Amino acid sequence: MQQKPRARQISKSSCPWLKLPRSGSGLNVEDFLTFRMNRLSNALRTNLTKAYLEDFELSLPEWRLLALVARFSPLRFSEVTARSGMDKGQVSRTLRVMAKRGLTKMKVIRDRGSRSAEALAAPVMVSITAKGRGLYRAVLPVARKRQAEVLMTLSEADRYALYATLDKLFQTVGRGAADENGE
Repeated sequence: MQQKPRARQISKSSCPWLKLPRSGSGLNVEDFLTFRMNRLSNALRTNLTKAYLEDFELSLPEWRLLALVARFSPLRFSEVTARSGMDKGQVSRTLRVMAKRGLTKMKVIRDRGSRSAEALAAPVMVSITAKGRGLYRAVLPVARKRQAEVLMTLSEADRYALYATLDKLFQTVGRGAADENGE
């Protein structure tokens, strides 16, 4: 049986965020919230998510979009972009690959007055296919289990605190991210 690595204990005296002046002076780059969150995100992506997605021959962007489309289908391309947090170009490329694989379908919505379905910036609806739904149903239990395993390394109080903290931070800065995506 494999032993879990012991969590590194951080003392209050070694936490650079506790006596933080508003100017942020004294913070080193590796102590920046963005730096630490990015490192964690990369580690989760590499060591947690990619491992099981390879078994299903899915990339991370494909899984992210497949899960969103499975949950909210049908939805407009702009909604896929906004909900995913991915840029429009990456969403477009990924959805094209997924459509070729038969996982999703995209349909241009024709306006009654429009002469061409190929009109510039015509709205597109994205939906999931039966094949896509089957793949989603196969991946989801594995994804849930892996996520739960990581979360269970935290105490119940820590899980609540982390969830509440992430929610609070997103409420503070998340609105700008949606604006950057053109939404």
